[in-house]
Amino acid sequence: MNLWVAVLALTLLAPLRLPGQDPPQGTQQPEDTLLVQPEDTALVAVGPPKPEIYVAELSVFDGLHYLGPLQKVTDGTNSYDDQPMFTPDSQSLLYTTEYSYGAQVQTEIHRYYLSSRRETRITRTDENEYSPSPVLGERAFSVIRVEADSTRRLWRFTMQGMDREMLFRDLDAVAHHAWGNESTVLLYVLGDPATVRIGNLTTGQTEVVAQGVGRSLNKIPNRNAWSFVERVSPGEAWLSEINIGTREVRRRIETILGGDSHAWTPEGVLLMSRGSQIYQWDSEVDEDWRLVADLGDLVVTLSGITVSPDGSKIAMVADPIPDETAGARAGSVAR
Repeated sequence: MNLWVAVLALTLLAPLRLPGQDPPQGTQQPEDTLLVQPEDTALVAVGPPKPEIYVAELSVFDGLHYLGPLQKVTDGTNSYDDQPMFTPDSQSLLYTTEYSYGAQVQTEIHRYYLSSRRETRITRTDENEYSPSPVLGERAFSVIRVEADSTRRLWRFTMQGMDREMLFRDLDAVAHHAWGNESTVLLYVLGDPATVRIGNLTTGQTEVVAQGVGRSLNKIPNRNAWSFVERVSPGEAWLSEINIGTREVRRRIETILGGDSHAWTPEGVLLMSRGSQIYQWDSEVDEDWRLVADLGDLVVTLSGITVSPDGSKIAMVADPIPDETAGARAGSVAR
């Protein structure tokens, strides 16, 4: 029995190697410390399988995007891993991960280097940090930080996790955000209803621009605008954009039913996930959504997608479907 436990442990510790990939190199990335897990910060599996993050090469042929082989960045059986965001150089990912200290659980921010497949822990705080996003024009990133009293505020850190600073002190229910430029950020604020607000770092002021929206917020590449999902009714939602300068909101295309998470390629092609599928819409040539990929074989639901700034990669958050649902799904397919 002990022999099988040892074999299983070695298998789980072995790095993932996909066909055609070189083995990970033992080269430390500059300016960061390799992740070391002391005994008191060991990740502990609790409850059902949790989200996993995958990365794939993103290519385009004859106007349609294609995904290359999937590379698993995290192992959701041991931790909650979510909200990946590429760094400006497209060479690494920032993401949220979960630590367990006995009965206490909290989240921190990690950085994963795509070429060497090494990760580092960036934040080490007593609070929970979520939704990392690089701050435009700076070697820094911002997060949503959940305080001891359950308030949620926007904070900024250096890429080494130092010099933390609270932004927009008067907002205590921020859940998501997306930078528009060095001084302007789009904020998703919880409430009844939830609202989207534009925050100006120079003045410290925020302005409500929409309500009844989805949580996925994005800066549209090469345009002075953000995008979000505007929910009109239970059966109708639109991908809308807001001009950063004029604050004008306009609808672009009706979303795939139930779709919220979306991302943009540098060329301005919109990608959106629904269930296990990813669709695209190119406003220049597409009249409607076109299917790009289906990850149904993984028996997952995609809860988040993001595209690297150079357009060469896509990161996806895959939530495992519970076994009983997966079994029913497999049975219906077999019939």
